[in-house]
Amino acid sequence: MYSSLLASSTLVVWKALETYDIDAASLFKKAGLDPEDATNPQARYPYAAVRRLWELSIEESGDPCFVLIAARQWHPSNFHALGYAWLASRSLKEALERLIRYFRVVTSDPEELTLVARDDSYEFVIDASSVVYRALDVEYDLMLSLILDACRLSLGEEFRPRRVRLQRPQPPCADRYSSFFGTRVEFDAPAYSMVFDKAQLDQLLPTGNAEIARANDQVLMSYLAQLNRSDIVMRVKTTLIERMPSGQVSKEDVAEALNLSLRTLQRKLHEEDTSFKQLLDETRRELADQYIRNPMVSIGEITYLLGFSEPSNFSRAFKRWNGTAPAEYRRTEDG
Repeated sequence: MYSSLLASSTLVVWKALETYDIDAASLFKKAGLDPEDATNPQARYPYAAVRRLWELSIEESGDPCFVLIAARQWHPSNFHALGYAWLASRSLKEALERLIRYFRVVTSDPEELTLVARDDSYEFVIDASSVVYRALDVEYDLMLSLILDACRLSLGEEFRPRRVRLQRPQPPCADRYSSFFGTRVEFDAPAYSMVFDKAQLDQLLPTGNAEIARANDQVLMSYLAQLNRSDIVMRVKTTLIERMPSGQVSKEDVAEALNLSLRTLQRKLHEEDTSFKQLLDETRRELADQYIRNPMVSIGEITYLLGFSEPSNFSRAFKRWNGTAPAEYRRTEDG
């Protein structure tokens, strides 16, 4: 199986190498990577070469904690529209949910990411048991480090998790890990995870913008559909998002837009253990959850954007999804 990584995501390595006065372009070439692709937002690198890049970077820098320097070099553009969708999310909980939903933009062989809710905390967990090519320990360290740095960008440098667990053996620079995360780091743990205060992750972010987040969601879904044209579920959802504001969308409309016969569309969806009706409902529910949190979008506008013919139809669907009417839900959220 060929596994690829978003090329621009390796710019954190490039910039970190520069802090050690190492010729990044030369090291990328040594790893078998075209340096020019790193700044191409559509380019992807073969994972085997990226793995080699990490090994060379640690070797050349002589720093076992090279990853912590790399984590500080990220920019939203390094992760396609996912970086900007993160910043526009309503809360860090919503941002992490977006990361989980669209992580395949970054890697074609994604780990299973989950956000587990507990009484007063959330635990973000990386499960690598299902991947074909397990990443290096430092790459999982980077993922958690980047997530924490992104959280700090939203809520300030004082933000810290309650607990950090890493499966990797304890490195000789363990004290730098604790300093970076702002808490004691547990090594040789059963999984890679971070535990956060629930109140912090549920807190409304000053950078939240539902309209911008939705626009980036559409970009991400379109990218994923292009990345894997055989992903019929993503292609149907993308088409629904594009066409719902024009009115009710039928399975015949979607089949035509995808250049498929209705029978072929239904067969492909059946093979994915889903149906057009189920995907329409899922897509509407996901978008409704975003729109309802934006006080600038009226209930009538949400009805239109989701392709419902009447506000009453939307209200019934929303109550089925959330157990309460949209207006009451919005009042509860605002209060």
